[in-house]
Amino acid sequence: MGKYLFYDIDGTLVGKSKKVTEKTKWAIQEARRKGHRAFLCTGRAPTSLVGDIKDIEFDGIVSSAGGFVIVQDKFIFENLINQYVLSEVMTLFINNRILFTLETKDTLYQTPGVDDFFNKKFLKENENNLELLRFLQLRRLGENRKPIKDFNILKNGVAKIVFIAPDKNDFFKCVPFLEEFFNIVLFSKEEDEFVNGEIIIKNCTKADGIIKIINHFGGKMEDTIGFGDSMNDYQMLEKVNIGVVYEDAAQNLKDLGSYYFKDPDEDGIYEVMKEIGLVGEYKG
Repeated sequence: MGKYLFYDIDGTLVGKSKKVTEKTKWAIQEARRKGHRAFLCTGRAPTSLVGDIKDIEFDGIVSSAGGFVIVQDKFIFENLINQYVLSEVMTLFINNRILFTLETKDTLYQTPGVDDFFNKKFLKENENNLELLRFLQLRRLGENRKPIKDFNILKNGVAKIVFIAPDKNDFFKCVPFLEEFFNIVLFSKEEDEFVNGEIIIKNCTKADGIIKIINHFGGKMEDTIGFGDSMNDYQMLEKVNIGVVYEDAAQNLKDLGSYYFKDPDEDGIYEVMKEIGLVGEYKG
């Protein structure tokens, strides 16, 4: 019986190099040749699926952390934020000096300052890594990014909001309103002065997207395997039958794992797929 394989991208399929290793590419395609089905299961918006991830053929995509489900280039599910709630969140964020990006099925709408914030942070952490800087520039060219002034709340459905609060206290003042409607996922560290993360509609997670995929193909949850590394993978790893977790992930995430993978840049996904028995030895 073929398995249903669900892969997070950032930190799982790609590491700091921002590239998928040749062995990992081969392993995914080899697993499909053996009768398994492979899916991306990512927090990225559909328009952010750029780079060499596009060199790999998948059977479907769960994107925007469950907000969109795509099979054979068709959107089979869209879970969009209520327009009235969205309007309140945008007002709340603007009034509290929080930068944000709205994720729609084909465009990222950004407030002024989002790119500047990440560019400064990226350059500070990777000032000597010209290859990573080139990747960041190419990714942004590949994505369809537009200023927030072009956003039409009556025409553009939003599945997820990514945010940055340069002063984290500004964000925490918003939490009582946000947690009524959203799951809040933070990516920044506790010691950081800023807060960045994403808000996702409650009852809309990667796990919900996986259920849509399984139902679409008439599969069984007992045949599911999920690969992830961060807290926005928690519901996915909790839901699938076999969880495969990054070896340096947070402990509460590792508690969900049956197998563990090492650094993606060191062929971590290929190695663990071989350990599970999904593929054999890479022959080049």
